[in-house]
Amino acid sequence: MSARPLRSPSPPSLLGCALALVAVKLALMVVGFGRTFATGRWLVRRRGAEVVTPAVLSDAVRRVALVAAFFPGRALCLEQSVTLWLLLRRRGIDAELRLGVQPYPFGAHAWVEHRGEPVNEDPEFVRTFTILPSFAR
Repeated sequence: MSARPLRSPSPPSLLGCALALVAVKLALMVVGFGRTFATGRWLVRRRGAEVVTPAVLSDAVRRVALVAAFFPGRALCLEQSVTLWLLLRRRGIDAELRLGVQPYPFGAHAWVEHRGEPVNEDPEFVRTFTILPSFAR
């Protein structure tokens, strides 16, 4: 029996991004971050590692950002990053949700990393934040 060849996952559809963003936004409002994240972790139990191309990552980021731009109300960095994290992990892509803070002027930010590099934010910008301890395992 031969091993299953690794395939490159397809980026999420715009409809998939929109539905995921609505679900994340509602979950954050109703049950808060802790339960939303715990549920997300349960939903995205690790599957086999997938080969991922930069194009798939950039397409996923672009589609989530596009949906967020037309989202009724506001979809801030937390909602967008949790949505992107869920969509990538659901496809077997190793992604980590990061939260960071800066003391002065106070600010907080969320982003997603793949192999230690931010995918939905400028690396120079996220360096201004102190990353909170990882909770995405």
